[in-house]
Amino acid sequence: MNVRRLIIITLLICIGVAIFPRHHQPQATAQPLAAGLSAQIAADGRVLITMPGRFALVFVPAGISEWRDLRRDPTGNRNLIAPASSLITVQAATGTPLSAPPALVRASPLRALVRYEYGSLAMTYEVWAGGQIAINVTGGKATLTGPHLIPDASAGAALQPVKLTPAAQHWLLYLDAWAVDELPKLAAEPALAGVTTSSNAGLAATGPLTITPPDGVVRYPRFRVNNWTGGDPLVQRAGVTLAPGVDYLAEYDDESGDLIVQYLHLLPPGSAANRTFTIRPAQTEPVLALAMLTSNGAPRPLDPVTGMLIIDADLPAGTTPAPGPLTTKDVFQIPYIQTDPVLRLQATVTDPPAGFDGIRFTVSGPSFTYTSDDTVAGDGFTATVTLPRRAEYSVTATILVNGAPGTLSRTINPVGYGRVFVSIGDSITAGKWGFYRLPPGSSLTGSSDGYPFTNPPAPDSGYPRSTDGRNYPQSDNTQTDSASYQNIYYAGYQIELNNRLATCLNSPVFILNDGFSGIRAARDLYGNTTGSDRIGVNGYMNVLGKAAIYRQHIADLGAEQVLLQVGTNDATAVSTTNLYNNLMPASVYKEDLRAVVTALRQDRPSLALWVARLPWRNDGTASQAATRRATTQTFNQSIGELVDELDDSAPIRLGPDFYSYFATNQSQIITVNPSNGSADNIHPNAAGFSAMAELWANVLCADLPREPDPSPTPTNTVYIPTVTNTASPTLTASPTATLTASPTATLTASPTATLTASPTATLTASPTATLTASPTATLTASPTPGSAPPSQSTPVPIYIPLVNR
Repeated sequence: MNVRRLIIITLLICIGVAIFPRHHQPQATAQPLAAGLSAQIAADGRVLITMPGRFALVFVPAGISEWRDLRRDPTGNRNLIAPASSLITVQAATGTPLSAPPALVRASPLRALVRYEYGSLAMTYEVWAGGQIAINVTGGKATLTGPHLIPDASAGAALQPVKLTPAAQHWLLYLDAWAVDELPKLAAEPALAGVTTSSNAGLAATGPLTITPPDGVVRYPRFRVNNWTGGDPLVQRAGVTLAPGVDYLAEYDDESGDLIVQYLHLLPPGSAANRTFTIRPAQTEPVLALAMLTSNGAPRPLDPVTGMLIIDADLPAGTTPAPGPLTTKDVFQIPYIQTDPVLRLQATVTDPPAGFDGIRFTVSGPSFTYTSDDTVAGDGFTATVTLPRRAEYSVTATILVNGAPGTLSRTINPVGYGRVFVSIGDSITAGKWGFYRLPPGSSLTGSSDGYPFTNPPAPDSGYPRSTDGRNYPQSDNTQTDSASYQNIYYAGYQIELNNRLATCLNSPVFILNDGFSGIRAARDLYGNTTGSDRIGVNGYMNVLGKAAIYRQHIADLGAEQVLLQVGTNDATAVSTTNLYNNLMPASVYKEDLRAVVTALRQDRPSLALWVARLPWRNDGTASQAATRRATTQTFNQSIGELVDELDDSAPIRLGPDFYSYFATNQSQIITVNPSNGSADNIHPNAAGFSAMAELWANVLCADLPREPDPSPTPTNTVYIPTVTNTASPTLTASPTATLTASPTATLTASPTATLTASPTATLTASPTATLTASPTATLTASPTPGSAPPSQSTPVPIYIPLVNR
């Protein structure tokens, strides 16, 4: 497969519309970004389907032979499917693999349908732009297995059965997902599983239609409106108008008379008001969308209504097969944060007003202001800003109308440039029983108020939250959505640790809670016979087996630090005769922990890890508790040895000594499980989790440098783009201004303190002005002897606009 050719196809988004004109997307005026699926039949019969910035698929007779993650790998260099396999393997009832030429039946920017004929058996793959693939078999029985991924895949895929009968079978396959949606299994139309439908005969010209998908639908919701007569739609969520082609795609199906819409963002569960979509006949309305891009040029997952960062922190539940059945509740929002000092901004405008000629970007923060205009739409309107220090900033994009700011703008505030940590461990990391909220209807004792936590609680709500709102209770994800007490929300040490680190590091902070109750280091069991251990990917309750998921969380957040605390469950077994779960020697634990560290660093050798010593415990009978404490102590010795061995080759440090602390503060471990009244003697109480936060902060604040305070002198960054006409605005600079010129600019310093932008970009400043140019710029200084600098000492913002082209 020519990968370059496959990626070039991403630019051909209209080919499906040209070939299949009956399935079209309502037009969106002046949409500058290419959006939507493209489909092509190759000369050798393969079917190529690409969603720019998301995925590229190749269909061959055996099924999907190539899946490339264009979000994290924009050049498509890596096929995530296991060698000599298909993403999904299809077999007849006899067990024979099925093979037939793929046929591209229809395509549009929203959907593409690929069909296979196996005699009387027909199979279709309906690929949606959001990454769902509806797989349907009719005319007989077929068996599907998969997904079959390479062991170190950078993204997950999940197959969900919908309805299986001898005559027809229906599945949903999710790309870029370790979890699926919690869907009603539609008996009447299982092919539409996960599509929220609404019947409305003949909408009035201004009649709105509201649709609220259920909480379990979080992965790019899809809607079908029956009997739509409203023409092109205008789509809103929570009262905010969405941008077509950026926030959603829509098409009119003239076979059924239905309007079909797909929302292109994750949708956290929770408030019905925040999840309600309003669809109405089109009304001309300018819409401005503002995106933050990664270094790869892919948009980070921002909520278009709140401007917050959407976190997809799902860890598949702890039951077989690996990596386990799936959960939906750990998708949530936090105030935006990134660890890269470079802000890459992109704005798009649909249905722009008369006189629209560009976007003004403004970034402000401590002693820092940046403003620039972009009047040339390539891939949207863009700006790149290097932030001077870790801090909270505000970003605004405003439309320009006839060269002046218009009334339409979009602000994201706060925008944090700071530090992101991922805490990996078991129920103690998760925060079990220190604070918890249960799903309504749970069989356990406890409150369900506040459930689910998917947006920062209000500061005065009484619920745990960090001062900045980035850390609050997170889902444990231990059980599937159908279990009796699934996805409890816990608050561990992370919330208080956020506050302590934000203070001592003088930086915005977010700590992802990847705690998972019951998890072990590298194997589900430890036994004495070959094959009984369920090591790594062969298991479902160990960190090594979920390492690919942790790596994706680390990469997506740009996290540079990991807080690791795992081994308490490895030390729980006390038997020396149990064939399948024996007492684990410290030497085995040490090598398991080494494998975990290696796996977490597979893509990032410089990833910093702190490994905590495991806490004191008193669970079980007196004899069992003594054995478990002795094992824990030997494990902690192994942790120290491993850190010493690895420290020379990569950044790894000892974390807190929780054993010594809790051994002398036993009152901070709960004795009775508050959910069912059973004995506990292993999990910290609220005071214990506060102590863990303080102990972690003591280590991290000593190891990580504090961000310096902002300079008392404001930094005014001025962007001077290359001009191409004869307009010559004149502006006056303050004595300490910093001027940055485009590569072809000529900068001249003289005592007149007058700055002039013209085709030659000649700038004249006072004798004390600082003139900074790119490598090809020419700088000439000509102060008048004896001239005195201006008396003012406080810099003022300087802004040189881009002359309209």
